Parts: sequence; structure tokens; C-alpha cells
Amino acid sequence: MNRTTTGPQATATADAADRDLVHLDPDFGEPRELDYDATVPRGLVHRNAVSEVFVTDSRQTGENSFDVAAQLPRGHVMLETPTYDLPLILEACRQTGVLISHRHLDVPLDRAFIMHRMSLHIGDLDGLRQGPEPGRALIRTEADVYRNQAGKLRGYDFRADVLINGTEVAKATGALIFVGRPAYQALRTKGRDALDWSDAAAPRAVPAPPAVVGRRDPRNVVITDPVQRGDEGWRATVVPDHDHPHLFDHPLDHLPGNLLIEAARQVAVAAVARSAGLDPATLVPVSVDASFSSFCENDLPTTVEADLAPFRSDERFGPVVGVDVRVNQQGTTNSSFRIEVAQWV
Repeated sequence: MNRTTTGPQATATADAADRDLVHLDPDFGEPRELDYDATVPRGLVHRNAVSEVFVTDSRQTGENSFDVAAQLPRGHVMLETPTYDLPLILEACRQTGVLISHRHLDVPLDRAFIMHRMSLHIGDLDGLRQGPEPGRALIRTEADVYRNQAGKLRGYDFRADVLINGTEVAKATGALIFVGRPAYQALRTKGRDALDWSDAAAPRAVPAPPAVVGRRDPRNVVITDPVQRGDEGWRATVVPDHDHPHLFDHPLDHLPGNLLIEAARQVAVAAVARSAGLDPATLVPVSVDASFSSFCENDLPTTVEADLAPFRSDERFGPVVGVDVRVNQQGTTNSSFRIEVAQWV
């Protein structure tokens, strides 16, 4: 792929730039409060259920900068504690990237989106606690847009500050590319043709007990009970529930990234708990760095493998341990994660 990063043109005047931005966002240049009263149309964030839409408003604040508002629900299926959990914050960031693409960067609605990488680093655990009202998230985003030699938008890297009720709680990054449907289908066909389907049966395994992986609701358990491999390694099988209202909000031809991140989180929590003799309910991921190298197929057995690093001291969270997780199919790693886990009571 020819990749050319775009930036401000030296010859462009401030007035011309402002006029371009006004075309994208009529409110650009006029200070206003973002609206939390209603969610955006679900198609703008690639969701099927209205209840799964968190984003409520956005505005462009600079040539490649954007503010996005999101309301964090208090009764979501993935939310099992009085604290806003990793899946909700990541989903708000994912929806932010998709909304910016369609509303502000004019990416057509029929494009397929491919997330190459994503990260979330929490800086304030106390700021994630729920209050008496749904949390008001503000996601301040900078985009590094890139185009091909013909000037066609191909995708962008982004970085964002995540605030909840006015307090900065995390920083996020990601990389998105956009692909036309014919190109996407050709990519998927090529990938599947390269696989061995002679022994592709994937019997449904038994999910782990929720307490083992730091969950309460059995619906949200996505791996089997991990087994030890070597001194510091653990392995489990991914157990996808294609009827899950959040992880499979709409039909997909592959296992979605949010499911794989949740599988990585669960094996990391279980591995740390068993290796160190800790209660999984007290363990919380404080950072995740995810890299997706290829599609993870719906109809092949999928495993997650975790390797633990030694504990280190963190001035914000106390003892923290890093866990490297790999998602594998047919002996090939489809995605990899670095998750840091802290104990928080």
C-alpha cells in the first residue's frame, strides 16, 4: 500500500482552512457544549442495536482534531461492577473512530473498516467509578490521516485523551484502514483459501466458571478454564457466543476484535490470579496494547496463550504484572496483546 501522511499545507491560509472545516462541521470555530441528549444514528458507528450506541455528538476542533461525546451506560451487559470496565471504554473509543471517519472525513458508509491496532492506558482508576448518573465521556482525538498517491483516503492513526465527567482517565491510540467491499471480499477469500479445512471442526467447549476469569455473568465468559503450560504460561480455548448482544451485535464473517480483547483479558486475569494466589475479582487491566495481524475465523478452533512477566512496582497502581497474550488458529498467531494487570480493591 502506498501510504502518504497528510498534514497542513504550507500555502493554505487560515481563512481557507477554516472554510474547509466549516464544510465538514458547521459548528467549527464556534465554542459550544457537546450534546449528550441522544445517540447518533447507529449506522454511523457500525452498530445494529440502538442500545449499543454510546456516542452522542461530535465536532471538529482543528484540521485533524475532534471532540466526541459519549454516554456510558450503567446497565450494560458487559458492566458487572460499580466501575466502568475495559470493554465499555474501548467500545466508546472504537465508535469515536468510526464516527469521525463517516461524519468528518467523508468515508462512505459502504466501506469495510479494518482495525490494525488499538491501545488503552488507564491513568486514573478512581475516575472510572460510576456515579449516580450515566458517565459523560469526552474523547479528544487527533488523527494522522494518510492517503494513496491518487489522494484517496486510506485510513488514519489516532490518539485520544479519554475524560469521564471532566476527569482524564485514560489515553487511547489506534490505526484504521478503509477498504471497498469488492477488495474486502477478495482479501477474505484469499485468506480463507490459504487455510487447511481438512480438519476444521470446532466443537463448542465449556466456558470457565465466571469467578475464574474475573467475571460474574456466565454470558460474558469467552474462554475455557485455563490450563498451565510451562512455568509461567497458560492456555485456554476461545468460546464465542454468536448470540451475545454486545460481542456479536450484528453478523460477522470473523471473530471481532472486542471479543479477542476480552478473551485476552480473561486469560491474563486467570493466569495472574493462579500464578500469584490472588482473587480474580480484585484484578483489573490497567493497560492493553492490541495488534491484529490477520482475520480470526469464526469456524476454526481458536486458542489464547498467556505468558507472565515478573511483577513491577507502579506509583499509581502498586504491584503490576505484564502479560503477553497470543490468539492462535492452526498454529498461526492472528493477534497479540500486551496487558498489564493490577490489584484494585
